Amino acid sequence: MRGLRVKRGFLRVSLAWRVLVILLVGNTGYAEYVWPEVESPRQVTVATAKHLKEDAKILLQGFITGHLRGEYYLFRDDSGEIGIEIESNMLDRKQIGPDTGVRIHGEVEHESGFVYIEVYRLEIYDYDSCRK
Repeated sequence: MRGLRVKRGFLRVSLAWRVLVILLVGNTGYAEYVWPEVESPRQVTVATAKHLKEDAKILLQGFITGHLRGEYYLFRDDSGEIGIEIESNMLDRKQIGPDTGVRIHGEVEHESGFVYIEVYRLEIYDYDSCRK
C-alpha cells in the first residue's frame, strides 16, 4: 500500500507540473498596448499655415527676421510672414540672424483674430542647400 501512495503523489505532482507547463508554454498569444496616433507635423508654407485649424501640427522652413516683443518673433519663408512664439530657453546658445535658415516644429494658434505658430522645436539648417 505504501508504494501505491507514492505513485499517487507522484502522479498528482506530475499532473500539476504538466498543467503549469501547458499554461506557461502553450500560450503563445500576447497583448500589446497601441498608443493613439499622434498627428505628426506636416511641412507647409506660411501661406498655408495661416489657413489651418487651431492646434494643427506643422513644420516650417525659413528665417526668423525680427523680434516683435517678449517671446514673439517674425518668421518668413518664400510665401509670406507669420508671428511665432519661441520660449527663451530654445534660443539659448543659438546664434540666429535674419539670414540663418531655421526649421521650426510647432502648432497653429488662433488668438483675437491673429494666427501665429507656437514653436516647440527649433533647428538651424542650411536653407539654401535644401531649396535647390
